[in-house]
Amino acid sequence: MAAPAAAAPVHVGGAALVAGAIWLMTPAGQRATQTMGEAMVEGGSQAVDNIRNPFADETETQASAVPTPHDGTRTEERRCDGPHRRRFQAQGYRASQEPRRVETSEAWSEPCHEPLRPVGLVKVSALLIKTQAISFQGTGLRGPCFSRMSQHVRSSPASGFGAFYTIGWGINEAGQVRRNTAASRDAPRIDLEVTAGRAFGDV
Repeated sequence: MAAPAAAAPVHVGGAALVAGAIWLMTPAGQRATQTMGEAMVEGGSQAVDNIRNPFADETETQASAVPTPHDGTRTEERRCDGPHRRRFQAQGYRASQEPRRVETSEAWSEPCHEPLRPVGLVKVSALLIKTQAISFQGTGLRGPCFSRMSQHVRSSPASGFGAFYTIGWGINEAGQVRRNTAASRDAPRIDLEVTAGRAFGDV
């Protein structure tokens, strides 16, 4: 994939936006973009793991290989207990931090079987791709949120996240990643919500 063209000047404030845009233009950022397609096929976490916090000197913990379902959990052998549904979502907007509003989601709706953990990791990567299609800078700004969400899905309980489960991470006005409840209502953020059934377990 060709390296992304240099971004046009963006007349908005905020060191976080500038840092995010610069990171996405570095070799590391370009590698993350180039691995998006591979992530969609191979499990969905590698490209998200390549995103680093461009706003602070914090190191994201590297996780082990993407987990795979245990033996005996093939779809045809699992009990039908659906429906299972809802979405990951990129949303929130603060004009001082990004040039345009981002509002996109990656949903699932399974009538019978819960989507397992590897599916969740693929969907986080799919949401990242959709976000980048809307705003290159907005993707860089939310980079730490994508990384936290990927780590959270990898550490999901064996039974998955149950109905009415919600969680997310946002970027506060100082450019720091925080749980969405602490980052403010309008914070650029990444959210997960489960409204029916379960999601992203390994059984």
